[in-house]
Formats: sequence, C-alpha cells, structure tokens
Amino acid sequence: MVMTIRRVGTRSFGVVAVALAGLGAFGDVEAQAPTVSGLVLNSPVTPGTIVSQGKPSPGGLTRYFITEIIRVKVVFSASVDVTGAPRVKLGLGTCTCYADYVSGTGTDTLTFEHEVVYGDGDSDGMSIAADALELNGGTINATSGGEAASLGLGSHAFTNDANRLVRDQARVQNNHALVTLTLNSPPVGDTYVRGDTIRITWTSNAQYRRTNAASTPSQVVVALQIGIHQRSAVYFSGWNSPNMVFVYEVTSNDMDADGISITGQALGGGHFNPYTSRSVGYQAVVNDGTRKVDGSQGPPGVSGLALSDPVVGDTYELGDTIKATVTFSGAVDVT
Repeated sequence: MVMTIRRVGTRSFGVVAVALAGLGAFGDVEAQAPTVSGLVLNSPVTPGTIVSQGKPSPGGLTRYFITEIIRVKVVFSASVDVTGAPRVKLGLGTCTCYADYVSGTGTDTLTFEHEVVYGDGDSDGMSIAADALELNGGTINATSGGEAASLGLGSHAFTNDANRLVRDQARVQNNHALVTLTLNSPPVGDTYVRGDTIRITWTSNAQYRRTNAASTPSQVVVALQIGIHQRSAVYFSGWNSPNMVFVYEVTSNDMDADGISITGQALGGGHFNPYTSRSVGYQAVVNDGTRKVDGSQGPPGVSGLALSDPVVGDTYELGDTIKATVTFSGAVDVT
C-alpha cells in the first residue's frame, strides 16, 4: 500500500494507492503453483524416515542391499493431484534407475519407491539431481486450482551421499545369505507316488550367480535325499532372481518311508552363491514325514526300452524293420 499526503493551506488530503501482489485483473487472488519444500528418504537399516538429504542417525549403517527398498518422499508446499506414473531418477553408480510413484495423490507428500537389484551398486553414494522428479507422461497439479506443480528439487538435491551407499549383494545375517526352502505337498495324502513332481522353491534375500565356469543354469540342481538314493531336482525357473524353482519327477525306484531330506546344494560340481562372497545359509529339511515317497504306486511308468538287432552285423539296411519294445512298470491299455 502506498499513501501520498498532499498539503493545501491548513488542510491535508490523503490519496491512497493500493497495490496487492497476487491480484488478477479483476481483483481475484492468483493461485500459486505448488513447489517442492522437502525431500524424505527411508533409512537403509532401520524403519522410519530421514528428513532433507537423508542422513542416517549417528552410528547407523549406511548401505542399501539387494531386494531392499529405497523410498523417496517428495514434499510440496500444497496438496497435489497425480495422474499417470511420475518418477524420481536415482543416480546409482553407472546405472540410472528410477523410483516409481506409489502413493500420495490429494496430499502434499508423494511417495516413490525403487527395489535394489543386481547392477545398482554405488560405492561412493547415491545421488538425486535437482531435475530428478519427472512427469514421465503423467501430471502433478495443485489440488486447489489445478496449476502444474514446479518439479525442481532445488537445495534438496544431493550428489554422492556417502551415507547412502548401495551394495550389489544381499544383506547377510551371521555371515550367511538368508534362504527359505518351500516344497509343494503331495497331490494326495502325505506321499509322492510315481509320476508326481516334487517342486522346490528356493526363496532368499539375494540373487544368485554360478561359481563354476558355465554361465547358464542348466546344470544347477538341488540335492534330494530319497531313501538310500540321492536325486537331483533340476532348475526350472527364476534364474538371476531371489526366487528359483527346482523340480524332480518321482520314478518307480524311489522309496522313502521316513520322508525326503534336503541337506545340500550343488551345480555341475560347483556351488551357487549370492552376488557376494558370503555363503548360503538355510534351514535343512530332514526326514520330512509329511513328504514321503513310494515309487511303486501311481500310474505305470516306463521301466525299459529295447530295440531289435539288425539282420546282418550292426547296421540296419534298406527294408529292415526296427522293432522298439517299451516296458512299463504295470499293465497298460493302448487306444
């Protein structure tokens, strides 16, 4: 407000000029676009949030590990509405990764998350640049008025935060990666019979690599002890992920009245470890009475294959008949 006083004789006349910032052409207040007022990151080691540049509490560990979540909360000066899939670009080593939008529309705080995977390693600390918040085809607008929010992070951005390292390995406990073995139940009762598939799901907090020369999972097996026999459950799915599946089909020679056991793991003469020098630790399965094996039961299986001999020598010639005899473990009908 500006006031001018003009004196004429013994009288004073006040002329008042009013200037209000934020008034539109007709005197209505112009809405202000929401701006970023804060950045909140979760701690790498304990639940909760850390304000501003995300410094963990003194003495706390400072590393995110594989399968753990980096959670970024962007705080605005006013409530915003979100459409589409905005994201926050994370500078992790040589990899540019993104924390994807998960929640917060209609409030002043938006939450973005990224799960650490192999390849995200950053030994000198993660970074979030001033222009890291991206619309990615979506929108972030003021709840009241609909103005597009300002996306710049300004002073809340940071570079190579040594308190936020990212490791290309699993967090370990007692020097072991954490593993859980889950087996499917027999289709009927407590006993697998001939032709049934024993399915083993190997779930851990780590992705795995081979320690022998081969680079494919075709030789990866989980060792099953079925009675007096050691069998191999072969790789089925989930390579390079925290969840790998192995399968074994029960044969007529398999018998275990006490229940199967899993006490070790091997692959092509080597072992498989997480993306770390740590070893694999898990609870062994020993004589699981809810998972017995009786290969004498179940549908007939192939027990033998025989071919007729060549008429002369060891070579079949034109016009010879090759006879193949398939023997089953039980009587079969053919249609």
